[in-house]
Amino acid sequence: MALKDRIQALLDAGFTRTQIANAAKKSQSAVTQWLSGDTTSLKSDSAAGIQAVTGFSAVWLATGQGPRMANEQPNVAAGPNMGGSVPLLSSVQAGNFKEFVDNFSCHPSEAEAISTAVPVRQYTFALRVEGDSMEPDFKAGMIIIIEPELDPLPNDYVVAKNGSEETTFKQLVKDGGDWFLKPLNERYPMRLLTPEMRIMGVVRAVERRFR
Repeated sequence: MALKDRIQALLDAGFTRTQIANAAKKSQSAVTQWLSGDTTSLKSDSAAGIQAVTGFSAVWLATGQGPRMANEQPNVAAGPNMGGSVPLLSSVQAGNFKEFVDNFSCHPSEAEAISTAVPVRQYTFALRVEGDSMEPDFKAGMIIIIEPELDPLPNDYVVAKNGSEETTFKQLVKDGGDWFLKPLNERYPMRLLTPEMRIMGVVRAVERRFR
């Protein structure tokens, strides 16, 4: 199977070009070149980034060899902290999740458990997307997996504490020396990341559920 067909498989699975580009740390034009067949190779670091977000095997993405999905690798013992279940929190709980866990006042077992294929650490959690500010890529009701112990980079999708106890889900962008929270829906304005706001975590994956 050619690279363009393997990338098309990601789209067929419901992932957008934006999500693929961000996972691979590439531009959307690079994704277009993969799909058109103009570029026929995928670097291992890009393949690994796509695997972390989509669950598709980095080996299969880069070479076309082996099982399509990472969790289908035969005769391979699972590594530590890879995948598992994380708690689905409200926006208020997410705003102070580390404090809740450390104080044992909001144990993950008290929340609905969400299964995920991405690495799970002590504070990894899930949120349900609310509103339409991140459409068309993220629709209300989708569940996103958040990693608080990952340093945010420009163009990452992040959850930020909005100055109160609640959180907001946006794309983190940098313009000169300033950082902004950018909605994907053009009907909403960008918002300056002010000193009283705080990045709570980086979005690692979207868990799509239909029932």
